[in-house]
Amino acid sequence: MAGSHTWLITGARGFLGTNAGVWLNGRVDLVGQARQSSTSPFYREIVGIDLRDPEPLTELIRRIRPSVIINAAAISGHETCANDPEQAWAVNVTATTRMAQVAAETGARLVHISTDAVFSGASGNYRETDPVEPFSVYGETKFAGEEAVRAELDDHLIIRTNFFGWSETGRKSVLEFFVNSLRSGERINGYPDFIVTSLYVQSLLATIWQLTERDARGTFHVASRDALSKYDFGVQVARTFGLDEGLIARLGPPPQAHATSRSRDLSLSTDRVAQALASPMQSQAEGITQAYDDEHTVGVQVRGSRLRT
Repeated sequence: MAGSHTWLITGARGFLGTNAGVWLNGRVDLVGQARQSSTSPFYREIVGIDLRDPEPLTELIRRIRPSVIINAAAISGHETCANDPEQAWAVNVTATTRMAQVAAETGARLVHISTDAVFSGASGNYRETDPVEPFSVYGETKFAGEEAVRAELDDHLIIRTNFFGWSETGRKSVLEFFVNSLRSGERINGYPDFIVTSLYVQSLLATIWQLTERDARGTFHVASRDALSKYDFGVQVARTFGLDEGLIARLGPPPQAHATSRSRDLSLSTDRVAQALASPMQSQAEGITQAYDDEHTVGVQVRGSRLRT
């Protein structure tokens, strides 16, 4: 099956891509891209394509002619990008540019997942119209990818976000870091001076769905409506999951930490998306509660999908 009900998800085996499979399964015909071909309970097929060579992706898009492409694939680690900027540029910019060109050619809508790291973190509460100032190679390449999408096709959504939830490895999310550490009785640091508006990943996907249903276009900050430091986020996780918040020390990163870990306020204003959907975004406490409720349903599905290769 191809056409109006087919969605293509790049990075289908990653954190966001696996969660997209859970949320979209049964709503649309799902095809995924990942570095290696595999099977999944959520996708009709996952095609193995290395995005450093975008031409096989071009062929896939032309073959299945999806109505929507969610570009969830990225080289996303700040240090990973800094250590290999050539790879970061190839995936985050060159492949995104080619994807946007073929989306325009085939009539697909492109939902490009971007990041709060396009901003410096000097002020916080950033609006979509605020000037960008990336503080890392990751942020620089993600913004360059945004610009390519804007240049190549009109029918696009650029989603700047920061998200948490249950991942396929059980170790990719700040939520999982706190839950795993506190359940094992480990003493950990919670940074009081690194502030974000992180959103539960299933809520992120629901919002993307709503925006596509309403034919929204352009750039949206899709995040929680309130800002929390990593320390305060950890305390909220502890309280929601019934764990010992006393294990969390209110301490910033050590002096030898990577430069991208310095004090920042990367919070995003969600006024535009709230206006588009005529409802406020979820709070971080509400998202953590939803994640708690989902652990033995969505969490199990996400982790279980990793067993299929």
